[in-house]
Amino acid sequence: MAKLAAPAAGTPETPTPEELLTFLTDPRSYPHRPPQVRLVQTHASYVALVPPWVYKVKKPVSLGFLDYSTLERRRYFIEREYVLNRRLAPGIYRRILPITRGAGGALRFGGRGTPVEYALQMRYIPEEWVLRFRLQQGRHSVRRSDIRRIVRHLVTHLYQGQSPGPEVSAWGTPERLRISTDENFEQTRPFLGLTISPLAYQIISAYTEAFYRHAAALLVRRVAENRILECHGDLHSEHIAYTERRILIYDCIEFNERFRCIDVANDIAFLAMDLDYYGYPELGAIAVETAATLLQDPELRFLADFYKCYRAYVRGKVESMRARAPGIPEAERTQAQERARRYFQLALRYATIGSQPTMLIIMGPIGSGKTTLARHLGEELGWHVLSSDVVRKTLAGLPPFEPSPEWLRPWLYSPEMTRRTYRQLWESALQLLQTHAGAIVDATFARRDLRDFFRHMAARANARLLFVELSAPMEVLRQRVAGRRGKAVDSDAGIREFERLAPRYEPPEELPSEQLLTCQATVPSEELCATILSELSHRQLQALTALLS
Repeated sequence: MAKLAAPAAGTPETPTPEELLTFLTDPRSYPHRPPQVRLVQTHASYVALVPPWVYKVKKPVSLGFLDYSTLERRRYFIEREYVLNRRLAPGIYRRILPITRGAGGALRFGGRGTPVEYALQMRYIPEEWVLRFRLQQGRHSVRRSDIRRIVRHLVTHLYQGQSPGPEVSAWGTPERLRISTDENFEQTRPFLGLTISPLAYQIISAYTEAFYRHAAALLVRRVAENRILECHGDLHSEHIAYTERRILIYDCIEFNERFRCIDVANDIAFLAMDLDYYGYPELGAIAVETAATLLQDPELRFLADFYKCYRAYVRGKVESMRARAPGIPEAERTQAQERARRYFQLALRYATIGSQPTMLIIMGPIGSGKTTLARHLGEELGWHVLSSDVVRKTLAGLPPFEPSPEWLRPWLYSPEMTRRTYRQLWESALQLLQTHAGAIVDATFARRDLRDFFRHMAARANARLLFVELSAPMEVLRQRVAGRRGKAVDSDAGIREFERLAPRYEPPEELPSEQLLTCQATVPSEELCATILSELSHRQLQALTALLS
């Protein structure tokens, strides 16, 4: 590609954001005169969709990890984008066009005037080719073989055959990795309490710091083994398109080598995380497994959860920044905030639960605070909460959030009704495991046979169970249950049910230690939630250490 001329001295006035937006949204600005313009804004670019073309213009922003603040820098990075993306998207990146001022000062594409901005012209990729669009069409729109084919294409056309020099490999050292994670935590401080909870921030940052201690030797070894390559760097489903005969992977990172020169596990983890985000955890697992097999890199599997946590956190940051960008329509701002919250919740799940589909079961005697804790955990992790109280009344044909008649409660809490309730809890939780990789079940699980039923069904479904048992002195429980009288609560178990059922509670002594976490429910539920998530994160790191030893 011929080198573009740099702006000359005495450059005409740079367009204001308002002027540039007006120009880019006017169909008359484009040589082929499209009937309409669909403009998409990211935190760093304007993207005008005008089939059969797309025009991309970089915003004059400096975000720490990205600096497009001067016209010269925007020109340089648009050239880099053009060159780098032709590796995996041949024929898509057509040319770079200067934006100049014509007679009267109006903006135009091309022309002989001095450039005041630059646009990258690309061929429009039909929406139905794009992996993200396909994922949003339903569970049968993307096949497992599609993901294997995409990963094989990446391995063959990008990863294999590289011989990284020291300037590339150096980006994989723990010290260099810390630059990116520390930057993330610093740049997301303004979003605390808005798109990320203070607790999630605390847990994820502590998990990241502990990971560097536990995996330092592994990270250093991967540098020596040439696992640090010039990768894509932004490998999510919106940047992948395919047909039966063609695969296109585009919009790689051009603005920061730190984000492109990375461990191949980091690159693949982005795709796997995005598949998880859209409700396809089984496809995310296939992406990781396929890459590990083709690259003969078994340790890639051990690193996947850490890098998925990192990638989900980055997406949460980017969406939070997008929500704050000037000129964003209110509807788009709200959508960006919601996406950011979901990405941060996903990052917390990787740091505490990992990628394996998991049922988190909050159990314990009546009055132990299960429902309140389950709701707190659900809000932090972004998982649905299934309540035995709600399911029980729904099966009985009763309004789920209204008190049931006292005369009906002996039948409502009978062994037969309890068995029906737990079977329905299992079936609902299993559906959530398949689409959200997890669910929270709020129920007493007071009898061993009920716990055995869940464990038997989980073994058949290859699902992971984690029981969190809440306990408190009998008198504390009695006072809590008595205090429910006259209050709007989900549970109808009053003092009579408590006195009848509490002595029959069977502690979960049969559960192995890796499947059980016991907590004293005598502290505020917010504090208990933080304790549980911290302990789960600690267990995640212990499991990693065991794998690496």
